[in-house]
Amino acid sequence: MEPKKLDEKLNQFLRPATYPVALSVFGSREELPRSFAKLADKASPMLVCQGITLVRRYGWTVCLKPGDMVCPLGAVALGFAPPTQDFLSGHTGVPNWVCSDQARSVVAEAIPKLPHREQGYLIAAPLAKADWQPQLVIVYGNPAQMVRLVQSLVHHTGRSMTFTALGGIGCASYISQALITNECQMVPCGAGDRIFAMAQDDEMAFAIPAAQLEPVLQGLEATDRAGLRYPVTPYLRFHTEMPPSYQALMKDLEPKKG
Repeated sequence: MEPKKLDEKLNQFLRPATYPVALSVFGSREELPRSFAKLADKASPMLVCQGITLVRRYGWTVCLKPGDMVCPLGAVALGFAPPTQDFLSGHTGVPNWVCSDQARSVVAEAIPKLPHREQGYLIAAPLAKADWQPQLVIVYGNPAQMVRLVQSLVHHTGRSMTFTALGGIGCASYISQALITNECQMVPCGAGDRIFAMAQDDEMAFAIPAAQLEPVLQGLEATDRAGLRYPVTPYLRFHTEMPPSYQALMKDLEPKKG
């Protein structure tokens, strides 16, 4: 399905407040769509999550390279920097909010990591504007919108959706983990997303790999027909019992018989 049509369907069933994001990670400049040629030459120092926010809120097109990386955790997750032994041992003090080197080493090992490459490119654009077939589509939304996406998956398999969360390093989940496993990922917005990328308290991220897009859309349509919708359709076919004073006044207002 063409990206513009995908965007229309996601907006029809989810109504997200920000643009769904089309994203791909390439290992060489030759793989880039022609529309990204000029961006590839431009320095764009920023966090990965910051770049995603520029796409989903501003509607911008973003191209990030190893030299643009500001956050070392995002650089390692994307394969734009190799994980050093100091980092893997926890001795670097990153993440600084984890209590000990030993705990940091567990975090470092747990980060999903794309293969390291000397050259690499992350490209992202609003889904409706994408002129290539993205590897991932990332949708931000509130818990009710995320549940609709979960329901679309459960519709096909009957299996519960599982996901992991580190409380930060969200790009490792909604980009790296999604690409490595080729499975959808639901990600609570952590430290970087909230502090540097302005994710709001009610927002979560949901990554859909290319191979899962058709099943997710089919699941959204099928569950919509079954009555699962966003905005959630409240049940209103009940008899309301008003307070006694209201009931008495209603009787007084009724036409008198005879």
